[in-house]
Amino acid sequence: MSRVEKFGTRKRRGTERMPSDGAWHEGGLPPRRTKHPSNKQQMAKWFYNTLFVLFLILVAGLIWWGGSLADSEPLPARTEGR
Repeated sequence: MSRVEKFGTRKRRGTERMPSDGAWHEGGLPPRRTKHPSNKQQMAKWFYNTLFVLFLILVAGLIWWGGSLADSEPLPARTEGR
């Protein structure tokens, strides 16, 4: 006799008491997901936009720094004695 035949299918605990996400009985509370919606997508958008702006600032700063070095006097040549 197999285990499934002997004990039957396993039932999950608590599924009888919990309403589905879309429906809830009168007098009860709505699901947390409907009461407090997530803002993960908005935070991800802000994060990637911030990274993009920081990258642009880095590129602009490096271009400005490189231009200021190109306009300055060249460094003196190193001596062979060292």
